[in-house]
Amino acid sequence: MHPDYSFLKPGKPPKIESPLKVGIAPTSEFTLMSLAGFVEFLRLASDETDFSRQIYCSWDLLSHNFDPIVASCGFPIIPNKLFGDPEDYDYIVIHGGILHGKADYPKALCDYLKVAVDAGIPIIGLCTGQFLLAALGLLDGKRCAVHFSLVSVMKQTFPGVIPVTNTPVVIDGQYISCPGGLASINLAMHLVDKNCGKSRTQKALHYLMADRGFEEMHANRDQDDGNLLCLNKTVANAVGLMRQRMFETCTIAEIAHDVGTSERELTRLFRQYLRIPPAKYWREIRLNSAHWMILNSECSITQIAYECGFTDSSHMIYWFKRVYNVTPGKLRKLHMDFGAH
Repeated sequence: MHPDYSFLKPGKPPKIESPLKVGIAPTSEFTLMSLAGFVEFLRLASDETDFSRQIYCSWDLLSHNFDPIVASCGFPIIPNKLFGDPEDYDYIVIHGGILHGKADYPKALCDYLKVAVDAGIPIIGLCTGQFLLAALGLLDGKRCAVHFSLVSVMKQTFPGVIPVTNTPVVIDGQYISCPGGLASINLAMHLVDKNCGKSRTQKALHYLMADRGFEEMHANRDQDDGNLLCLNKTVANAVGLMRQRMFETCTIAEIAHDVGTSERELTRLFRQYLRIPPAKYWREIRLNSAHWMILNSECSITQIAYECGFTDSSHMIYWFKRVYNVTPGKLRKLHMDFGAH
């Protein structure tokens, strides 16, 4: 059974040439969220409501063959067009993903990119696509948007590149970069705004966000973190790394290095903005996670200690009791007894 939705059919489209044409070349193990956010914004900006006609914006998924390209989550996508003349597009997007993947960049992609550069087409590095641009020597001496967790990797591998973490879109000459994630929507907004006008941008944003703007999303995200939006950027990035490296063997000195400062300076900033040393703050993050797992999982105390980054269960139990005035085992038993009643 299929209900009759014929009344939703679109009217006759305007006869115009798309003012924004984008060719997207994903690399193996690209990030699906970045691609989806970017393309969905173009789709909504391109037509009225969500009819998906490529009127004001058009896009192609490019590759050297029609073999599926597998995202980092394991989902495959199939290109709809082969590399051809890059001048068919206003922008070429190189969309990367995890850096430690096994597949090399295809030679055909590198060759196509060089042709596009020579033709003067603006090149966009999305997520980690800018690492390919850097590998080809295209970003030497240029500013480049990089996810804060990859700054140290960029500096170590390509010291001639100037990484930027405090803005979602960076433009330096012919090259545009975006760290991916939700920032891919910012990237699409920039392109639509510049090439199609603010009305297209506002239409897509309103439809996509359903009246909930980026500011409100960030506020919701940071409610439990002492309003990190108001903090020093170095502190916010350090906290982000702490959350990413929950069960890694990592020191405060390494965290400081990866956010571009010293352990001493990071400690000073944490005391200034959070009124707590970074080691204590990180331990509280781990303990909060352990507390939740004690109450909401069936994992053993040993497993929880491992997953929350403690050296062993005794270490976790010691700090757990100091903070919560009860051992993890007793807290779990009390919780189970209470639930039974």
